[in-house]
Amino acid sequence: MTYQRLRDILCDNMSTYFHERPQFTLYLLSIMRDIRRILFIFLAISNTIDGFLFKRKGLLLVPSVAFRDLSSTSNWILYNQGWFYEENPIQAVFMEKTLELIVRKDLDRNRVKMFTAEGEKRKDICIDGLNRQVCTRTDDDGCVKNTFTITNQEMELFRQPGGKILFQVTVPYKNIQTIGEIYLCDDDGITFISDIDDTIKITQVTSSIETLVNTFSGQFKAVPGMADIYRHWQRTYNATFAYLTASPDQLYPFIREFFDREQFPSGSAHMRHFTWLDANFIAFFMSSNYIKKKTETLHMFLQNTRRRSFVLIGDIFQKDPDIYASIYAQYPDRIARVFIRKYKDDDQGQQKLEKIFKDIPRTKWTTFETGDDLPKDIQLKLK
Repeated sequence: MTYQRLRDILCDNMSTYFHERPQFTLYLLSIMRDIRRILFIFLAISNTIDGFLFKRKGLLLVPSVAFRDLSSTSNWILYNQGWFYEENPIQAVFMEKTLELIVRKDLDRNRVKMFTAEGEKRKDICIDGLNRQVCTRTDDDGCVKNTFTITNQEMELFRQPGGKILFQVTVPYKNIQTIGEIYLCDDDGITFISDIDDTIKITQVTSSIETLVNTFSGQFKAVPGMADIYRHWQRTYNATFAYLTASPDQLYPFIREFFDREQFPSGSAHMRHFTWLDANFIAFFMSSNYIKKKTETLHMFLQNTRRRSFVLIGDIFQKDPDIYASIYAQYPDRIARVFIRKYKDDDQGQQKLEKIFKDIPRTKWTTFETGDDLPKDIQLKLK
């Protein structure tokens, strides 16, 4: 990614905010000109400097899911997902300093640099630690997307507490390796599928500036009470959890820190991948691709299980109600409950939900603002 491309994208992100603030815009542009003069010097020699001192390759794995092979009850199909990348610290510094001028807060450089890293395309990576090695190649964005099959016997051999298996992924001929997690989703039981942004983590996606602040600055903040009720449901129903979000997978390491700190139940995470070919960072959260990705993932869970029930949890601030209503219409007997987060005094939002959910029995959906508003006993009838 070139300096020109990075600058153009950041300007796209800022245009909505600045057009009503001309004085601040002129001030910012003068500062950016000074930064640009300095950075052009660094960028001119960055290839040489980076090659010797700075650039670091990394391998990020996002926890995924495994289903029984419906065509053969003796096998499981495992989904593997991740990203092989190389950091670009020069561009990370530029992006960090530019965004700090916008949000007027110090940013977390470790988060920023994940968005200026570049994918290692068409590289071999191998899954080790099982009975056999399975190798695949990254795609043009450096993403890892593959499935592989293991037998029931192998599954029982490698099964860990918490209904998951662990495996190692390595890059051949390089000292790069990491541990992956895959969570088992059997035919029977119940899975809670939860959105993240503004459902369990405060992001404020309806505000461009607040989204940037809550994404790149400070600790992620939990919606009060959500971790407590999720843990209660996990214990009460022996449930599994899956997290389905519009957030990019570059944020997963920091979301995982958030999960661990707040003690949310562990589970698979289903995210999109952000590239600088996307229109801009804010539009990425609201794009139609997000709707398509969530819908496809929900179909994956429902089509790969026969009797498992699902509880869908999301918020009114994006398109979760529309997505969940569409899924319910196709699988009414499989969707046990739908919970949507909104503000209690949002009467207009309530009317909107009444219209979207008009074909869902009122006893099967409700709204909440915090975890304390959610019922501990959701009266599930497990198949």
